[in-house]
Amino acid sequence: MSDSISHLGKIRAHENISSEKPNQTTGQALPASTASVKPMSDEFVLSANAERALSTAQFDAEMVARIKAEIADGNYPVNSEAVAEKFAALENMIYGD
Repeated sequence: MSDSISHLGKIRAHENISSEKPNQTTGQALPASTASVKPMSDEFVLSANAERALSTAQFDAEMVARIKAEIADGNYPVNSEAVAEKFAALENMIYGD
């Protein structure tokens, strides 16, 4: 789904991409160099400050449980005007005035 005004979320088609598939014949073995290549994995490492902040972070578990229950029951109130204002502010930050 994309926004009809800002086209946010719309995937742009590339003009220079051909719809033809590269020539491949079935039954051909991959070269040994590509057959042994393992996929790369990303690694995420927190800084010491971030780890310290997370270890001392506090939150109201009772409130979180209550909100989760309200959402599950379909009773969580949503202020659509506030949500729209936040989205507008976010788009303004991304795309400018």
